[in-house]
Amino acid sequence: MTQKKHYTPDGQEITEEMINRWNASYEKGEFPEGEHTVGGVVHGRPPLSQEGTVTFSVKIPIGMKAAIERAAKDEGTTPSAFARDAFTDKLLGTA
Repeated sequence: MTQKKHYTPDGQEITEEMINRWNASYEKGEFPEGEHTVGGVVHGRPPLSQEGTVTFSVKIPIGMKAAIERAAKDEGTTPSAFARDAFTDKLLGTA
């Protein structure tokens, strides 16, 4: 089976050797030779919304909370993200 080849925007092929060399440098906390950062490191996750966010608390039955936690885990997400998606689906009429 032939592996897919990858290329840089200027057409240079990216080889396994290059990837291994880069990986070794990154694992040591260094940039590979000839590489540099184009900006500062941004800590944390990106904002959830451009307009800002607020906390919205609701009371739900204990069993519903457990069901949300299970469903979120099954989907590989957090209960908060699962709830946001459910609210969005309901508001957009896709639920």
